[in-house]
Amino acid sequence: MQKFNFSYDTENDDLFLFNPKSKSKGSVEIGDLILDYNNKKEFVGLQIMNASKIIKDMLSKEDAASVRDVLNNLEECRVDIKPKNNLLIIKVYLNSKAKEIAPVISVPSIQESSPALACA
Repeated sequence: MQKFNFSYDTENDDLFLFNPKSKSKGSVEIGDLILDYNNKKEFVGLQIMNASKIIKDMLSKEDAASVRDVLNNLEECRVDIKPKNNLLIIKVYLNSKAKEIAPVISVPSIQESSPALACA
């Protein structure tokens, strides 16, 4: 599990998470998700547009009720990344003083050359 830096834009409801030890060399957009990769095609960052809505859809009703509060008072973010078959399973632990929520995102793995990462 890695500690990620974070930035939440309340006005636009955008959440940006990034590994401070890695640099993004290319991005892939999948709906409201933008995934950043380094030059080795390793996952290094994530932007979630419409974050409160997207994250609510990934959680139980109990946790979904507190998404906005957690995002507005975010203190820490940790990310657990696991490859499984042709997927990348990304579990994001978002912590405020009052609560932790942990949405899980699964996206296709980048195994072959991608035009989006051609410059990486």
